[in-house]
Amino acid sequence: MARGPRRSEVVVVLLAMLGLAVIVAFALTGTEPVSVPPGDIPGTTPTPMPSRAPLTGLVVDDVAALDHPAVAVKVSDVRQAHPQTGVERADIVFVEPIGVSYTRLAAVFHSDVPESVGPVRSIRPPDAPLLGPLAPVFGNTMGAQWVVDYVDATADVDDLGTLRVSGSGAYVQDRARPRPDDVFARPLVLLDLSEFTAAPEPYFSYASDTEPSSAERAGGPGTSAEVPYGPGWSVTWTYDDTAGRYLRQQPWGPHLTTQGTQVGAVNVLILEVASQTRRIGEGSGAPVPVLDLIDASGQFVALTGGRSVTGTWSKAGTNEPFQLRTDDAGDLLLSPGNTWVELPAPSAHVTLR
Repeated sequence: MARGPRRSEVVVVLLAMLGLAVIVAFALTGTEPVSVPPGDIPGTTPTPMPSRAPLTGLVVDDVAALDHPAVAVKVSDVRQAHPQTGVERADIVFVEPIGVSYTRLAAVFHSDVPESVGPVRSIRPPDAPLLGPLAPVFGNTMGAQWVVDYVDATADVDDLGTLRVSGSGAYVQDRARPRPDDVFARPLVLLDLSEFTAAPEPYFSYASDTEPSSAERAGGPGTSAEVPYGPGWSVTWTYDDTAGRYLRQQPWGPHLTTQGTQVGAVNVLILEVASQTRRIGEGSGAPVPVLDLIDASGQFVALTGGRSVTGTWSKAGTNEPFQLRTDDAGDLLLSPGNTWVELPAPSAHVTLR
């Protein structure tokens, strides 16, 4: 006796017909099926990704509070300029060699913008490639005409030097300080004066909360680093296990701020960069050291959590970000937190312990 189709056979036929109907429908509409990842199925609530500050990688509760440009301020670093104000609150600080045994800081503020920063000093050529990728509002005391023109022409910065915003209250003089280290910037006022509105893009990459940084994974020596900038001028970073950060030592002693605290960093990135003393533009002013940071590459050491990792840095145009690759060909991942970038010469012989 003939039997009707089994229930399983009916199900298979129905599913085949349904699949054919779906294919016909997509063919008629010109669209393709879209796969829905787990957790995003209609009717369920996807797990939100935490918001992170672009220049520290730290989780933030109010991402709207970071919807503003970064502010970069040039800070004097000669001995008479100390103690400095505000640098301990910077997301990123670049230590620029501007002569033999002579450095100046470019401090970048975004997630924490202080009321006062200084003492403020002039623009130098490395400011263009270091700050260009950040598109910041830029506080400084101007500089040689050819340097100012070069930075203005090549870097994506809103240069609000002292002479350009005179009388605005963006800069104040501390008469108790020796000249020329007596000018202090007010970053919040600079932000109000700027036509820039966009928040910065991330400058570095960071490990997640559940993975180690590249330095911690590599496990190289990293409890301290001595970085020479010339005869009698070396800075030392020493890891404080209790604080979970590196503390900075200047040639004459601890790097202290006007608040009496020692400057510290979660990450210390040491980029070896060659330089030449020359002019790269028209206008008045003497030749100055120009760091080889555009269409260039070199070696780096990164320290995090008492460990280090080595690798290669490269950089294309002025406003392009650094590419940082560890020796195992991975992207450099820092720990979430602030970062100080030291820029010694390749011949400086950085010492790690």
